[in-house]
Amino acid sequence: MINFLSSFNFTQIEWLLLFLGAILIGANKTGLVSLSLLAIPIFASIFGGKASSGIVLPILILADIFAVFSFRKGVKWKEFLGLMPWAICGILIALLIGNFVSDKLFKLLMACAVFIVLIFLVYKEISGRNFSLKSHWYTNAAIGLLGGFSTMIGNAAGPIMTVYFLSIDLDKDEFVATRAWFFWVINLIKLPLHIFVWQTVSIRSFCFDLLLIPAIVIGGLIGLLLVKRLPEKPYRIFVIVATLVSSIFLII
Repeated sequence: MINFLSSFNFTQIEWLLLFLGAILIGANKTGLVSLSLLAIPIFASIFGGKASSGIVLPILILADIFAVFSFRKGVKWKEFLGLMPWAICGILIALLIGNFVSDKLFKLLMACAVFIVLIFLVYKEISGRNFSLKSHWYTNAAIGLLGGFSTMIGNAAGPIMTVYFLSIDLDKDEFVATRAWFFWVINLIKLPLHIFVWQTVSIRSFCFDLLLIPAIVIGGLIGLLLVKRLPEKPYRIFVIVATLVSSIFLII
C-alpha cells in the first residue's frame, strides 16, 4: 500500500486537494449541486486534462451509488426515460467528434445555454408566476444531446441538467432523485468507453479512486444533512446561485 501511494509522488497539499475534490463530488451528488464543477479543475491541474477525466469518472460513479441508495424514491421516470436515449446519442457524438471540437468554444456555448435557462428561472422565481417548461420530445432531444455530449467531453453536464430539472418544476426530492439516477446510468454507460476507447481508466487509476471513498462518503453525508434541512424555496435559490457560479467557471 505504501509503495502504491508513493508511486503517485503527490505533495501533502495535492493529497488534501484531491480529498477536497472528492468531498465536493460526494456533496454534489446528494443535493449540493454544481460543486463537482469546482472539483474538476482540481483533478485536471494535478493529473492533466484527459487523464483526469479517467480519474474523475469512477469517483462520480462511486458517489452516484451513495446518492441513488439515499434517494431510491422520488424519481420522475417519465422525464428520466425521455432524456436517456438522446443523452446516449450525445455521448456517442462526443466519442466520434469530441477531439475535433474546441474545448474553449464548447464550454462557452454550453455556458450561454445555461445562462439563457437561468434567466428564465430567475424571472420565474422573482415574478412568482406559475409556469414551467414542458417535457416534450424536442426539449428532451436538445437537453439530452447537450447533456450527453458535455458529460462525455468533460464531465460538465451538471449545470444544463440542473437548470432543466428545475425548469420543469420538480420539487426538491424529485429533483435530487431524478438527477442522481440520470447521472448514475449515464456514467455507467461512459465507463466502458473510457476503458476501451479512450483508455483513460485503468486498474491503477481505479485503485487510486478507491482510496477516496471516505472523502466521497463524508461529502455525501454533508449534502444529505444540509439538503434535508433546507426548505424548498431556499434550496431552489441555492441551486440557481450555485449553478450560475459554476457556469462562470466554465468560461474563465
